[in-house]
Amino acid sequence: MKANLIASRYECPRCKKNMRLQKRKGTVDGYEWRCRYQSKDNRHDVFRSVRKGPWLSESKLAITIILRLTRYWFGKSMNAFVVNDLKVKNMRQS
Repeated sequence: MKANLIASRYECPRCKKNMRLQKRKGTVDGYEWRCRYQSKDNRHDVFRSVRKGPWLSESKLAITIILRLTRYWFGKSMNAFVVNDLKVKNMRQS
C-alpha cells in the first residue's frame, strides 16, 4: 500500500461503505478485504482478495514474491541472484 502497488481501500459493492483489510489464514497473501454489515434490512458478509488485475489474480505465488520479482525484473538483476534470493527453481530450459 505504501508503494501504491495494491489498493489502500475498497468500497463494498453491497453497502458502498469502505471495506476493512483483515488478516486471513488459508490465503497465500494472509489478508483479504472484508465488509460485515449487520443491519436489519441489509445483512451481508462480503470479501475480496487483495489481488486484482490480470497477472496478480492468476498467480499462485505469494504477493510478496511477485512484488520482489517485479522489483528485480525492473532492476535487471542477475538470474542466479534472483533464483537464490526468492528460493525458486531456475525455469530456463537447456
